[in-house]
Amino acid sequence: MVRRGKIAAAREMTMRITTVLLSILDAAATVFIAVLMFKSGSDPATLGLDVAAGWTVTILCLVTAVPAFVLALFGRWPKIALALALAFPAAFVVMFVAVVIYFM
Repeated sequence: MVRRGKIAAAREMTMRITTVLLSILDAAATVFIAVLMFKSGSDPATLGLDVAAGWTVTILCLVTAVPAFVLALFGRWPKIALALALAFPAAFVVMFVAVVIYFM
């Protein structure tokens, strides 16, 4: 009985640490991509698309990575926090593929 409690606690702590690390990586990726998009020296005709992509990535981070980080810090709902932290890269890949298919 005691062992099952220790394993569950260890699993929850591992999920919490993983969520915090993923959230930090998500935020770093957001900063990197947003800076590239907002400071791009692209053609004025496509500058609006770059700015829109920068705002989209920023909003996506605010909706997924930030709540995951906050939930992990407070130790609340570890599975949901981990799912939110993983949602950022998954949604980014889906959006990237959608844009590539649209402009092909």
